[in-house]
Amino acid sequence: MRRITSTKHRAHLISRQVCTAVMIALFPLAPHTLATSMAQSEDLNDKKTASPPALYQTGIVKPRVTYRENAKYTEEARENVIHGTVALNVIFGVDGTISGVRVTSGLPYGLTESAIDAVGKVRFDPAIKNGEPADVRGTIEFTFHLFDLNEKSIRKMLRNDFPVLSDEVVETLATIIYARGDRDTQKAWLFGQHCLEKGPSKLPQSEQEELANLKLEAIQALDESDQQIYQKLVEKSKTEQLRDYEEMRVVEFRSRGTTRLPNEKRKRAEALYNKAATLGTEIP
Repeated sequence: MRRITSTKHRAHLISRQVCTAVMIALFPLAPHTLATSMAQSEDLNDKKTASPPALYQTGIVKPRVTYRENAKYTEEARENVIHGTVALNVIFGVDGTISGVRVTSGLPYGLTESAIDAVGKVRFDPAIKNGEPADVRGTIEFTFHLFDLNEKSIRKMLRNDFPVLSDEVVETLATIIYARGDRDTQKAWLFGQHCLEKGPSKLPQSEQEELANLKLEAIQALDESDQQIYQKLVEKSKTEQLRDYEEMRVVEFRSRGTTRLPNEKRKRAEALYNKAATLGTEIP
Protein backbone atom coordinates (compact mmCIF):
# COMPACT_ATOMS: atom_id res chain seq x y z
CA MET A 1 0.00 0.00 0.00
CA ARG A 2 1.23 3.50 -0.84
CA ARG A 3 1.36 6.12 1.88
CA ILE A 4 0.38 9.77 1.73
CA THR A 5 3.77 11.45 1.74
CA SER A 6 2.89 15.12 1.32
CA THR A 7 3.15 16.85 4.71
CA LYS A 8 0.94 19.64 3.48
CA HIS A 9 -1.72 17.20 2.23
CA ARG A 10 -1.57 15.17 5.45
CA ALA A 11 -2.04 18.27 7.57
CA HIS A 12 -4.99 19.29 5.46
CA LEU A 13 -6.48 15.80 5.65
CA ILE A 14 -6.13 15.75 9.43
CA SER A 15 -7.67 19.19 9.75
CA ARG A 16 -10.72 18.04 7.78
CA GLN A 17 -11.01 14.69 9.51
CA VAL A 18 -14.30 14.21 11.34
CA CYS A 19 -15.24 11.65 13.98
CA THR A 20 -18.95 11.29 14.62
CA ALA A 21 -20.40 9.47 17.59
CA VAL A 22 -23.95 8.16 17.70
CA MET A 23 -25.38 6.70 20.88
CA ILE A 24 -28.18 4.18 20.88
CA ALA A 25 -29.61 3.00 24.21
CA LEU A 26 -31.41 -0.35 24.07
CA PHE A 27 -33.58 -1.28 27.04
CA PRO A 28 -34.47 -4.95 27.44
CA LEU A 29 -37.89 -4.32 29.02
CA ALA A 30 -39.09 -1.74 26.52
CA PRO A 31 -41.60 -2.91 23.89
CA HIS A 32 -39.78 -0.91 21.21
CA THR A 33 -36.17 0.03 20.56
CA LEU A 34 -35.44 3.24 22.44
CA ALA A 35 -32.90 5.34 20.64
CA THR A 36 -31.26 8.73 21.01
CA SER A 37 -28.49 10.22 18.92
CA MET A 38 -25.83 12.85 19.41
CA ALA A 39 -23.40 14.25 16.88
CA GLN A 40 -19.80 15.10 17.56
CA SER A 41 -17.56 17.60 15.86
CA GLU A 42 -13.87 18.42 16.17
CA ASP A 43 -14.69 21.83 17.63
CA LEU A 44 -12.87 21.95 20.97
CA ASN A 45 -15.55 24.32 22.25
CA ASP A 46 -18.24 21.75 21.51
CA LYS A 47 -17.48 19.28 24.29
CA LYS A 48 -20.83 19.13 26.06
CA THR A 49 -24.25 18.07 24.96
CA ALA A 50 -27.58 17.77 26.68
CA SER A 51 -30.29 15.45 25.43
CA PRO A 52 -33.82 15.88 26.83
CA PRO A 53 -35.06 12.78 28.65
CA ALA A 54 -37.87 10.79 27.08
CA LEU A 55 -40.57 8.98 29.02
CA TYR A 56 -41.96 5.76 27.51
CA GLN A 57 -44.96 3.63 28.33
CA THR A 58 -42.81 1.22 30.29
CA GLY A 59 -41.99 3.97 32.79
CA ILE A 60 -38.34 4.14 31.68
CA VAL A 61 -36.59 7.44 31.14
CA LYS A 62 -33.46 6.70 29.13
CA PRO A 63 -30.04 8.11 30.09
CA ARG A 64 -29.44 11.78 29.23
CA VAL A 65 -25.91 12.42 27.99
CA THR A 66 -24.37 15.52 29.56
CA TYR A 67 -20.74 15.25 28.37
CA ARG A 68 -18.76 13.39 25.75
CA GLU A 69 -15.46 13.67 23.91
CA ASN A 70 -14.43 12.75 20.40
CA ALA A 71 -12.82 9.42 19.67
CA LYS A 72 -9.55 10.26 17.94
CA TYR A 73 -8.17 8.96 14.68
CA THR A 74 -4.78 7.33 14.97
CA GLU A 75 -2.05 8.22 12.48
CA GLU A 76 -1.85 4.62 11.23
CA ALA A 77 -5.59 4.53 10.59
CA ARG A 78 -5.42 7.76 8.58
CA GLU A 79 -2.49 6.60 6.49
CA ASN A 80 -4.22 3.30 5.72
CA VAL A 81 -7.56 5.06 5.02
CA ILE A 82 -9.40 3.00 7.62
CA HIS A 83 -12.98 4.09 8.24
CA GLY A 84 -16.23 2.77 9.64
CA THR A 85 -17.89 2.36 13.02
CA VAL A 86 -16.80 0.97 16.36
CA ALA A 87 -19.93 -0.25 18.19
CA LEU A 88 -19.62 -0.77 21.94
CA ASN A 89 -22.23 -2.47 24.10
CA VAL A 90 -22.05 -0.93 27.59
CA ILE A 91 -23.82 -0.56 30.91
CA PHE A 92 -25.11 2.91 31.72
CA GLY A 93 -24.68 2.82 35.49
CA VAL A 94 -26.80 4.41 38.20
CA ASP A 95 -23.67 6.35 39.27
CA GLY A 96 -23.46 8.06 35.86
CA THR A 97 -20.47 6.10 34.61
CA ILE A 98 -19.94 3.56 31.82
CA SER A 99 -18.92 -0.03 32.59
CA GLY A 100 -19.15 -3.55 31.19
CA VAL A 101 -17.78 -2.54 27.77
CA ARG A 102 -18.11 -5.19 25.05
CA VAL A 103 -16.92 -4.65 21.48
CA THR A 104 -19.76 -5.39 19.06
CA SER A 105 -17.91 -4.17 15.98
CA GLY A 106 -14.29 -3.00 15.94
CA LEU A 107 -11.76 -1.37 13.63
CA PRO A 108 -7.98 -1.90 13.28
CA TYR A 109 -5.00 0.41 13.80
CA GLY A 110 -6.04 1.54 17.28
CA LEU A 111 -9.51 2.88 16.43
CA THR A 112 -11.29 0.36 18.67
CA GLU A 113 -9.02 1.34 21.54
CA SER A 114 -9.62 5.01 20.80
CA ALA A 115 -13.38 4.49 20.98
CA ILE A 116 -13.08 2.56 24.26
CA ASP A 117 -11.03 5.42 25.71
CA ALA A 118 -13.64 7.96 24.57
CA VAL A 119 -16.62 6.00 25.91
CA GLY A 120 -15.05 5.93 29.36
CA LYS A 121 -15.28 9.73 29.43
CA VAL A 122 -19.00 9.88 28.60
CA ARG A 123 -21.11 11.34 31.39
CA PHE A 124 -24.88 11.12 31.66
CA ASP A 125 -27.85 11.26 33.97
CA PRO A 126 -28.80 7.64 34.63
CA ALA A 127 -31.94 5.96 33.37
CA ILE A 128 -35.02 6.08 35.55
CA LYS A 129 -37.27 3.05 35.91
CA ASN A 130 -40.40 3.20 38.04
CA GLY A 131 -39.15 6.42 39.59
CA GLU A 132 -35.73 5.04 40.60
CA PRO A 133 -32.27 5.22 38.94
CA ALA A 134 -31.50 1.97 37.11
CA ASP A 135 -28.61 0.30 35.30
CA VAL A 136 -29.39 -0.28 31.62
CA ARG A 137 -27.38 -1.83 28.84
CA GLY A 138 -27.13 -0.17 25.45
CA THR A 139 -24.85 0.53 22.51
CA ILE A 140 -22.63 3.51 21.78
CA GLU A 141 -21.21 3.91 18.28
CA PHE A 142 -18.15 5.90 17.21
CA THR A 143 -18.04 6.39 13.45
CA PHE A 144 -14.81 7.41 11.73
CA HIS A 145 -14.74 9.10 8.33
CA LEU A 146 -11.99 10.84 6.33
CA PHE A 147 -12.53 13.69 3.90
CA ASP A 148 -10.68 15.35 1.00
CA LEU A 149 -9.28 12.03 -0.27
CA ASN A 150 -7.08 12.01 -3.35
CA GLU A 151 -7.38 9.28 -5.98
CA LYS A 152 -4.56 7.20 -4.47
CA SER A 153 -6.28 7.21 -1.08
CA ILE A 154 -9.56 6.16 -2.66
CA ARG A 155 -7.79 3.22 -4.33
CA LYS A 156 -6.25 2.23 -1.02
CA MET A 157 -9.63 2.36 0.69
CA LEU A 158 -11.27 0.24 -2.02
CA ARG A 159 -8.52 -2.40 -1.79
CA ASN A 160 -9.05 -2.57 1.98
CA ASP A 161 -12.83 -2.78 1.85
CA PHE A 162 -13.43 -4.83 -1.30
CA PRO A 163 -10.63 -7.43 -1.45
CA VAL A 164 -12.52 -9.51 -4.04
CA LEU A 165 -11.91 -6.78 -6.63
CA SER A 166 -8.86 -6.79 -8.90
CA ASP A 167 -6.39 -3.90 -9.07
CA GLU A 168 -7.72 -3.06 -12.52
CA VAL A 169 -11.34 -2.76 -11.35
CA VAL A 170 -10.26 -0.84 -8.24
CA GLU A 171 -8.41 1.59 -10.50
CA THR A 172 -11.53 2.06 -12.62
CA LEU A 173 -13.79 2.60 -9.62
CA ALA A 174 -11.37 5.04 -7.98
CA THR A 175 -11.16 7.12 -11.16
CA ILE A 176 -14.97 7.27 -11.40
CA ILE A 177 -15.41 8.06 -7.70
CA TYR A 178 -12.84 10.85 -7.82
CA ALA A 179 -14.42 12.33 -10.97
CA ARG A 180 -17.84 12.22 -9.28
CA GLY A 181 -16.44 14.29 -6.42
CA ASP A 182 -17.19 11.58 -3.83
CA ARG A 183 -13.98 12.24 -1.95
CA ASP A 184 -14.89 11.12 1.54
CA THR A 185 -14.74 7.55 2.77
CA GLN A 186 -18.47 7.16 3.31
CA LYS A 187 -19.52 8.23 -0.20
CA ALA A 188 -16.65 6.33 -1.84
CA TRP A 189 -17.57 3.14 0.03
CA LEU A 190 -21.26 3.50 -0.80
CA PHE A 191 -20.44 3.78 -4.50
CA GLY A 192 -18.30 0.62 -4.34
CA GLN A 193 -21.09 -1.20 -2.51
CA HIS A 194 -23.63 0.06 -5.06
CA CYS A 195 -21.58 -1.44 -7.90
CA LEU A 196 -21.23 -4.80 -6.16
CA GLU A 197 -24.90 -4.97 -5.12
CA LYS A 198 -26.51 -3.70 -8.33
CA GLY A 199 -24.01 -5.00 -10.88
CA PRO A 200 -25.05 -8.67 -10.70
CA SER A 201 -28.47 -7.75 -12.12
CA LYS A 202 -26.74 -6.96 -15.43
CA LEU A 203 -25.01 -10.33 -15.62
CA PRO A 204 -26.51 -13.06 -17.84
CA GLN A 205 -29.05 -15.12 -15.89
CA SER A 206 -26.76 -18.16 -15.74
CA GLU A 207 -23.96 -16.05 -14.20
CA GLN A 208 -26.35 -14.44 -11.74
CA GLU A 209 -27.32 -17.89 -10.50
CA GLU A 210 -23.69 -19.03 -10.42
CA LEU A 211 -22.64 -16.01 -8.35
CA ALA A 212 -25.57 -16.47 -5.97
CA ASN A 213 -24.52 -20.09 -5.39
CA LEU A 214 -20.91 -19.09 -4.83
CA LYS A 215 -22.00 -16.44 -2.30
CA LEU A 216 -23.91 -19.12 -0.43
CA GLU A 217 -20.90 -21.44 -0.42
CA ALA A 218 -18.70 -18.55 0.77
CA ILE A 219 -20.96 -17.94 3.77
CA GLN A 220 -21.01 -21.66 4.55
CA ALA A 221 -17.21 -21.55 4.64
CA LEU A 222 -17.27 -19.07 7.53
CA ASP A 223 -17.01 -20.03 11.18
CA GLU A 224 -20.38 -20.91 12.70
CA SER A 225 -20.51 -17.77 14.86
CA ASP A 226 -19.86 -15.57 11.82
CA GLN A 227 -22.54 -17.42 9.86
CA GLN A 228 -25.04 -16.70 12.61
CA ILE A 229 -24.19 -13.00 12.69
CA TYR A 230 -24.41 -12.81 8.90
CA GLN A 231 -27.82 -14.50 8.82
CA LYS A 232 -29.15 -12.14 11.50
CA LEU A 233 -28.01 -9.16 9.44
CA VAL A 234 -29.62 -10.57 6.28
CA GLU A 235 -32.91 -11.16 8.13
CA LYS A 236 -32.79 -7.68 9.63
CA SER A 237 -32.21 -6.13 6.19
CA LYS A 238 -35.56 -7.56 5.04
CA THR A 239 -37.52 -5.41 7.49
CA GLU A 240 -35.34 -2.37 8.16
CA GLN A 241 -32.38 -0.40 6.86
CA LEU A 242 -29.07 -1.72 8.14
CA ARG A 243 -26.72 0.72 9.82
CA ASP A 244 -23.55 1.63 7.93
CA TYR A 245 -21.30 -0.62 9.98
CA GLU A 246 -23.74 -3.51 9.54
CA GLU A 247 -23.65 -3.06 5.75
CA MET A 248 -19.87 -3.12 5.95
CA ARG A 249 -19.94 -6.33 7.97
CA VAL A 250 -22.12 -8.04 5.36
CA VAL A 251 -19.55 -7.18 2.66
CA GLU A 252 -16.71 -8.24 4.96
CA PHE A 253 -18.30 -11.65 5.67
CA ARG A 254 -18.86 -12.34 1.96
CA SER A 255 -15.29 -11.37 1.11
CA ARG A 256 -13.82 -13.45 3.93
CA GLY A 257 -15.88 -16.47 2.94
CA THR A 258 -14.81 -16.11 -0.68
CA THR A 259 -11.14 -16.36 0.31
CA ARG A 260 -11.92 -19.73 1.97
CA LEU A 261 -13.41 -21.31 -1.13
CA PRO A 262 -11.42 -23.92 -3.06
CA ASN A 263 -8.99 -22.17 -5.38
CA GLU A 264 -10.95 -22.73 -8.60
CA LYS A 265 -14.24 -21.54 -7.07
CA ARG A 266 -12.53 -18.56 -5.42
CA LYS A 267 -11.12 -17.41 -8.75
CA ARG A 268 -14.48 -17.84 -10.44
CA ALA A 269 -16.28 -15.89 -7.71
CA GLU A 270 -13.74 -13.07 -7.94
CA ALA A 271 -14.09 -12.99 -11.74
CA LEU A 272 -17.87 -12.66 -11.45
CA TYR A 273 -17.60 -10.00 -8.73
CA ASN A 274 -15.23 -7.98 -10.91
CA LYS A 275 -17.48 -8.28 -13.94
CA ALA A 276 -20.51 -7.31 -11.88
CA ALA A 277 -18.76 -4.33 -10.26
CA THR A 278 -17.72 -3.03 -13.69
CA LEU A 279 -21.29 -3.34 -14.95
CA GLY A 280 -22.52 -1.71 -11.76
CA THR A 281 -20.74 1.52 -12.62
CA GLU A 282 -23.26 1.94 -15.45
CA ILE A 283 -26.28 1.84 -13.11
CA PRO A 284 -27.40 5.28 -11.83
